[in-house]
Amino acid sequence: MKPPFQLREAPTPQILELLAETTLGTSGARYQHLDILERIHSADQPLYLSVERTQKVLGNITFCRRGNKWYIRYFAFRSALQSSGNSAKRKKNNGLARSWITQFFEDTFNGKFQDEKVDLFYAYIDPKNERSKQMSANFGFHVAGNLVTQSFSRVHPKASTRIQKIDRWEEVSDEIQQRFSKYQHYDEAHLKTPPFYVLLNTNGEQIACAHITKVRWKIERLPGKFGGILTKVVPYIPLLRSLIKPSDHQFLVPDCVWVEDNNPNVLNELFSAILFEEKFNLMLWWTDKNEPLYLGVKNKINWGLLHKIIGVSPVDIVVREKNPSKAKQPFFVCAWDMV
Repeated sequence: MKPPFQLREAPTPQILELLAETTLGTSGARYQHLDILERIHSADQPLYLSVERTQKVLGNITFCRRGNKWYIRYFAFRSALQSSGNSAKRKKNNGLARSWITQFFEDTFNGKFQDEKVDLFYAYIDPKNERSKQMSANFGFHVAGNLVTQSFSRVHPKASTRIQKIDRWEEVSDEIQQRFSKYQHYDEAHLKTPPFYVLLNTNGEQIACAHITKVRWKIERLPGKFGGILTKVVPYIPLLRSLIKPSDHQFLVPDCVWVEDNNPNVLNELFSAILFEEKFNLMLWWTDKNEPLYLGVKNKINWGLLHKIIGVSPVDIVVREKNPSKAKQPFFVCAWDMV
């Protein structure tokens, strides 16, 4: 790469510092990842493309190399990168940076950075984040699909005698692979780390399953018209303060969620029992809006108090493809990718 760009397979302390202090979101929800310094070390086949001046990292794009599909995990730039010099110089520097990053995408398509040529880059962005939308368009990305951010909250989650915690991937892998392996962007890099939870019928057969990831955020602003005010007053509201703790907001994220016959009562039992077992009150479930399970249950479940306040938030799946795909399957969403 040409200076000021650097390409590495491990993060430097300066890259970690940038990512740890980055606030995500714009006019809607704004938050920071509190566990990023631990989570980043589990990144699968990472490649760190950074902009550096005078030993300071001004920007970073982190790629997870997943065969012929690369996931863009982190995209963070300091405001200083956009504010040096006069407007003409700034425009010129931004144009050069854009052309170099665009060339990186082209070089990757042509197999410069691994033996297997890359066919596709993908990322997730908030459709309300105009800066991210514009940046993705500038680099040749387009919207290929849409996710929903579905909350499930219980102040007093209910236990279930049918729930079982599983710590071995092999006990759930066949069912998960059968149900999800044909989904777009399916990848197992982060699926094999426990825990898994299943519901069993009277014959001891699995009738529902979810893989769980624990998450910690610092919330600067909640989504919605009154998100700013709500963030400040929520610690004083008895029911809400058990669900939202802005300074150290902890929740669960499920993936690989399946339920026999897409039964909403079984999904409700599964999610509530997982919250009970893990001693949490909130889940955020990111899933393709056309996922058959979600379509079958979205209007048949009481999603909880938080859902009544913030509703469902959309997420765009953006891609840059070497050869346009005509795939019709839903997109698979890995919890690690979202947190």
